[in-house]
Amino acid sequence: MLPRWSWSALFVSLLGVAAMGGGCGSPGTKSTFTPPGADAGIADTGSFTDGPHNFGGDSSLTGLTITPSNPTLNVTAPGSTLQFQALEGGTPVSPQWTIDVADIGTIDATGLFSASGLIGGPTTVTATDGNLKASTVLDVHLTIADNPGNVAAATQTLLQAGGTADPTFKWLYPYDGTVFARGIGAPELQTAGNFDAALLQISFAGLTYQGFYGASSPGRITLTPQLWQTITLTAQGTDTVKVSITEISAGMVTGPITESWTVAQGNLRGTIYYNSYDSAIAGNTGAIMSLRPGQAAPTVVVAGCKVCHAVSADGSTMVSANEDPTTGDGPDTVWDLKNNAAPGYNAPHREWVFGALSPDGSKFLNYGAATSSADPDAPWAPDVRGVGEMGNLPATLYVTTTGVVIPTTGLDTAPHMMMPIFSADGKMIAFTHYDKDQGHTIAVMDFDNATNTFSNLRDVATLPAATYVGWAAITPDDQFVFFAGGTHIEYSTISDSAGNASYPANAVDPTSDLYIAHIPSLTNVPANQLNGKTSAGVSYMPFADDVDLNYEPTILPEAVGGYFWVVFTSRRNYGNLVNGDPYIGTGGNPSPRKKLWVAAIDIQNPEVPYTMAVDVTHPAFYLEGQELASGNMRGFWSLDPCEANGGSCLTGDECCSGFCRQTNGPDGGTIFACVPPSGCAQEGEKCVVTSDCCGAQAGTQCIAGYCATPAAQ
Repeated sequence: MLPRWSWSALFVSLLGVAAMGGGCGSPGTKSTFTPPGADAGIADTGSFTDGPHNFGGDSSLTGLTITPSNPTLNVTAPGSTLQFQALEGGTPVSPQWTIDVADIGTIDATGLFSASGLIGGPTTVTATDGNLKASTVLDVHLTIADNPGNVAAATQTLLQAGGTADPTFKWLYPYDGTVFARGIGAPELQTAGNFDAALLQISFAGLTYQGFYGASSPGRITLTPQLWQTITLTAQGTDTVKVSITEISAGMVTGPITESWTVAQGNLRGTIYYNSYDSAIAGNTGAIMSLRPGQAAPTVVVAGCKVCHAVSADGSTMVSANEDPTTGDGPDTVWDLKNNAAPGYNAPHREWVFGALSPDGSKFLNYGAATSSADPDAPWAPDVRGVGEMGNLPATLYVTTTGVVIPTTGLDTAPHMMMPIFSADGKMIAFTHYDKDQGHTIAVMDFDNATNTFSNLRDVATLPAATYVGWAAITPDDQFVFFAGGTHIEYSTISDSAGNASYPANAVDPTSDLYIAHIPSLTNVPANQLNGKTSAGVSYMPFADDVDLNYEPTILPEAVGGYFWVVFTSRRNYGNLVNGDPYIGTGGNPSPRKKLWVAAIDIQNPEVPYTMAVDVTHPAFYLEGQELASGNMRGFWSLDPCEANGGSCLTGDECCSGFCRQTNGPDGGTIFACVPPSGCAQEGEKCVVTSDCCGAQAGTQCIAGYCATPAAQ
């Protein structure tokens, strides 16, 4: 019988550190430990080998060397140790020792490294003696044998031997090739069929995991938070995380089935505000909910029939509908998200529905509406319910808190811009260009915030006349526009009603997918990987009715872990956890398959810029924390309101000053807090131009006001 680790006590003691992995300058990656003193009480020294790295101290340059040089420590239990020694001219010295990955372990005043047993991978060990300094790279490899299902030894042996291939035994979730981020909930691993026991194996450079799990019907494996933390904080951005499952059912062994993941090197940040129509925690009614990545359950922001909404990029302001369920009319309300969603200005009727907030929430651009000659009564067509009753309503810029009209220049070139949205830097706006062809073109315009001037109108994507486009979102680098294109006149929101012959626009089940327009070249392509398709447009998803059910994208206003991130609505199956009809749920309610999904977006290398639209997406993952029984949609992804200097932080984007640094805490320990700007900006801290970023020479870019390093492609 393989032993189980007793992780709990050690994990709890380190969770506050381990959960904070991030980029340069964030607590989980580039922290410096003050040596806590020798600890001779740890007997398990593990094993180590000298590695191939060539980063060790050079006595000809520094006069100081470290031994062993570039070792690998194989950790099979928490507390494994490795002794380092510093030599100056061949003579042992007693330097100050530091490591640069806090959660991987500690190093004491004697140079004894003690592995936490929770995190593997590389860490730089540095010795400093006066003006002399030397460094070497320690690779920590974790080997974990686990048996949470109390699977008998004989069954373990059968599973380890593997079995026969069976096409009915397959992955349902996650998808092969998914890019996960740190700081999110663990995915529920789901397979087709049932099993009496299963073997889960996970392997990459820093980790070898083998776990035996008990019977499950249908087939599911739940990863503990501890294991998910270990996987995501150990995996480097260039690692291929290989995951396989072997099952046994009625004595028959099947598998393994294998797929691979990538882990982005940063914690997903911000808050997603979304519509929920059947929320139990909101009293089984409509509500606007908020959910931070990694949060176990959503929070009700505003309950009632106020679900149509927009949120500013800085997370300070929200505008929502306030619809009377009988008349469909009512004011649109401005909410102060910095003050517990306190209500403010009320716009008359439905004039502000589906409009755009400027990044700081101070300005609002309404949805331009006009009477539709093709279908004047179609819901959510240009004569939005309520708005249409007032006739023509051109796009207008307002002071958000008062409704005072702001004089503008250039809006008359596209007076009926539908579903507008500002870019993260506020320099551009994207929208459905209704005035051109009544709903089949996505356009962008430049915006000067100082003069309130709209200019340089250009159509970036036009789809066939049978396809309605809407819900645009601009990547933080202002290079791409994501948008939905579908068959329904509701502009790709996909009605909760299935095919209905009495309504010609919905005579067949509506479909939609996401597309990507490249702004400089005015070209577009389907977002195939995100949509669940190969580059050839063939579905890789496990269910036949998973395809063409994707719409309403919005994008996190900054890069995280080397990627941009898009949240969108999809009616695909969620493995074997959420199934049924994609349109209609129990009792005629919206289908619970309507859920929020997240996908990584590649950041272009400025040295090799894209010359035309390409699919820069990856397979999506389900946003953990949503209520499984509710229908959820239209997630707005915003940063959280900033912290003043002295407030706690993980990264600079949380600080009003834009800088988050390690400081001394009141108890003498180290904490991370918002500080005034000083020196170059680290990953996630504010910048104006790329040269402001500490890593500019190594490829770090200033994107939408924050330093970000693209992941290796």
